Amino acid sequence: MSRKKNAPKFSSFQANGALPEATNPNTDARGEKVDAVKKFSSTTSVANPYQSLSATSLSRVVTKKLPENMDGLVQYYNHIDAIHATSFVEKCRVLAHANAIFRYEGTRDGFRQEEGGWLEFVGRIGLSQSQVSRFVSFWNVFGEELLVRAVEEELTASKLAELLSWPEDPRAVMLEGRTYQVGDGEKTVYEMTREELREVKRMLGDRKERRVIEQPSVSRPVKLRIDFGDDDPLLKNLQERAEEDGSSPEDIIRRALEQYLRR
Repeated sequence: MSRKKNAPKFSSFQANGALPEATNPNTDARGEKVDAVKKFSSTTSVANPYQSLSATSLSRVVTKKLPENMDGLVQYYNHIDAIHATSFVEKCRVLAHANAIFRYEGTRDGFRQEEGGWLEFVGRIGLSQSQVSRFVSFWNVFGEELLVRAVEEELTASKLAELLSWPEDPRAVMLEGRTYQVGDGEKTVYEMTREELREVKRMLGDRKERRVIEQPSVSRPVKLRIDFGDDDPLLKNLQERAEEDGSSPEDIIRRALEQYLRR
């Protein structure tokens, strides 16, 4: 994951002060946004970086109300990118939100016509498509709770990327603190190095493949039915032969199949 020169690394993305939750995050009421900003400004001891934000931008951070237009999304992302407190989680959130607006079938065409396309947005925030896709995947797969925990546990973005293709449910692995044998001991995914994560991932993948290969195939009996017409010469021939040598119904069927397949 690229970052600006001299910017703190991912593991340092921890807030100096907690952001208050809005009473109703979905409200559009300007009064509640203003009150939330005033409350935050009067109680927080954070000198930076939140005080560098405009009132509008800070209200979005506090109320978690994301913009719905191209310019607003670009401006908000740039504000988030410029600060380093909880910015990783918030960047994942805003990019997943933008991805949904730009690319969701129900809004995509109208949004492109009025605001511009997805590639234009990606270009304006200065990221590649692969970088944005990774942020979006982080949010969609792990969600806010696990991303906050990842930051607290100093689980880097490169390690999170390994968990996106984990052979087991990565959310359960992180929530349960599941351990795996690594070297002489056991470690959680939070404790492993990137190379250890890759090694365990390969081991789990190989084990999953072996289970599929070794799974015994269950053979089911095949039901086969042959219908004869009343005047079918084959049926008459079989009936005559059965009367002559006292054949059982099974023999009749076997003979029918043999003759049928030789036709």
